[in-house]
Amino acid sequence: MQTPGSQFLHERNPNLHSSQEVEGVVDYLRSGGESIPNEPSDKISAYLGFLANGDYVNDGILTGDQSSIDRQIDAHVIKAGDVPEGYFELQRRIAREQGHGDITISREMREQMIEAVQADQRVGLGKWVEYLGGEDGGYPDWFKHYTFSSVTKLGGFDKEKGEFLKRSKGTTASYPELNREALAYVYDTLNKSRVQGERVDDVELQKLLKSGNFGKLYAHAVLATAPTSPELLKDTRGSWTKFNQTNDPRTARRLSGSLQGHGTGWCTAGESTAKSQLSGGDFYVYYTRDEDGKDTVPRVAIRMQGGEVAEVRGINATQELEPELADIASEQLQGLPGGEEYIRRAEDMKRLTAIDKKITADPSIELSKEEIRFLYEFDHEIQGFGYETDPRIAEIRVKRGERDYPELKVLAIEYLRESFETTYAGYNSLATELNKLRQANSSPTKRLFGRHSSEHGPTEQLPILSREQLSKLYEDKLAEWQENGIFDYVYERIVTHGERYTPIARPNVVTTTEELKQLAHNFAKSQGLDEAYVYDPLYGAYTTYKELVMLSGFRENGDPVEFSLMPNKFSDELGYKTAEDNRQTLADMQAKKPKLNIRVPSVLDSLGLWRTLRALGDKLKSGDVYQRTGIRHFNLPGKHVDGDVLVPYSIVGDGVGPILSGSDTRVVHDARVSVG
Repeated sequence: MQTPGSQFLHERNPNLHSSQEVEGVVDYLRSGGESIPNEPSDKISAYLGFLANGDYVNDGILTGDQSSIDRQIDAHVIKAGDVPEGYFELQRRIAREQGHGDITISREMREQMIEAVQADQRVGLGKWVEYLGGEDGGYPDWFKHYTFSSVTKLGGFDKEKGEFLKRSKGTTASYPELNREALAYVYDTLNKSRVQGERVDDVELQKLLKSGNFGKLYAHAVLATAPTSPELLKDTRGSWTKFNQTNDPRTARRLSGSLQGHGTGWCTAGESTAKSQLSGGDFYVYYTRDEDGKDTVPRVAIRMQGGEVAEVRGINATQELEPELADIASEQLQGLPGGEEYIRRAEDMKRLTAIDKKITADPSIELSKEEIRFLYEFDHEIQGFGYETDPRIAEIRVKRGERDYPELKVLAIEYLRESFETTYAGYNSLATELNKLRQANSSPTKRLFGRHSSEHGPTEQLPILSREQLSKLYEDKLAEWQENGIFDYVYERIVTHGERYTPIARPNVVTTTEELKQLAHNFAKSQGLDEAYVYDPLYGAYTTYKELVMLSGFRENGDPVEFSLMPNKFSDELGYKTAEDNRQTLADMQAKKPKLNIRVPSVLDSLGLWRTLRALGDKLKSGDVYQRTGIRHFNLPGKHVDGDVLVPYSIVGDGVGPILSGSDTRVVHDARVSVG
């Protein structure tokens, strides 16, 4: 059965249906009894359906499998040997023009430059993959396939010619910037013209649509969605318009039409996206005055889903809310279900703006203790309304780091002491659940605990520490951390890397993989979900006592509890490298600062982290929960599973709950280490 858009893909690429990839999928499906006609569009439809069906395969951007996505992104990143010599000559010329003289680029400098180019390309392409694979755009599979395969062929944007350059294997430029509004424009026009057969009156656009060239269509869309005049944005007077939840395409057309041509960057400017979003809830837009004094300039968007606020966007970079409109947005959110979280974000943006203005006026001014606590996120992460962290946070920290250092030292110790209650809550929850599991499993099965193994013994119970007992151990640990220089390390990372550390405590025991899986399932149920996702073939492959020790993070030091400080962000030192290379990087970090006890958190650490974060008030259901919880356990030996070599990966997924999955050892990224 044909899917809409498959005929368009065939017309764009007449050889797609006969490619080895498509033919292989069709042959496989036919061998399973499916009847697939020989028509090109039918074969392409079957191919897209296969990639998007998790029952068949978990590969590519259509299903969102992170390991295969990583491989696809890496395949399109420039190889070190393909970086042209002209790139290094350009860097020499830039250095000379900046007054650094004639520099000699050493081998180490070349490697660093290559890594920077590769990192930029990964990040740029990664944003496309993340958006296409997410729910924001809601595009059909044919358009995702068309977009991804096209973007990987595009280089930089030539502003004079108004077009994207072609990408070759030696292209060092980043991938095109993702403009959600422009992409929605491309989909709308293509879907109407080439899929639904509607007539387009614009002669220039007709030519572009006929060719179906994504690069030219996207360039046209980028220029067509130019930003509103800065002069008009100075005026914040305006009014709210509510678009009621509906499936009526006329309302979607009215909403999307009111956003087009203003450069908001909102995907809602696309009629299809607007229709999809309105089917899920009401939509509010705050319009300010145009040249004629009418409220037509879109500045703030509030999208409802299931009766609650699901998204708030502004028109600043990464769709951040303009500071001048924070009060207006906050007032509107007051009466909307689920608006409390976004009201706090609005308050955060107002507070950050006030500090920014204060420092801009007087860079040497002293900040109050409360302002420093806020700026360095001791109490909570500063969250705005955009897709990325507000850049002002890092900018202010870099300017203020040295000046704020004395107060930071005091605050960090205060914060760690204040965190004990949530640390204890996380420990107590994890230890109590583990004891219940062991009590329930009283049958004579093979068990492994502590420093001994019992082949056929009953489940061993854990001695759960009281609040007072854990408090004493925690105070001793704080003194040890201070003596070993861990606090100094934490101060430095707060300023230079924007990290915030959560102290966690968990039982220092050896667990079985079944216990780890059940603890994950229990956490899922406490989150209102049926169960966690566990990749059983991988976790079941770890069977030896030594491997279970690594999965648990057990240390043979006699301590009943293991404490650690967990960063809220991935470690910058660990990047897009193989698991082996990252293990070497970790060894180098440990050798330089042995007293810090730098290590890869265990799976049991992850389970303790989730419970501690929730005790802190983090619902682990929205925001950048991926970055707060994702841990790649690359220190464990890789296992051959389903044709890949994988190591465990634990995370609470945004909207999908806890996951114990696998990570490809060929490209390990977004990894973190804990200290203490």
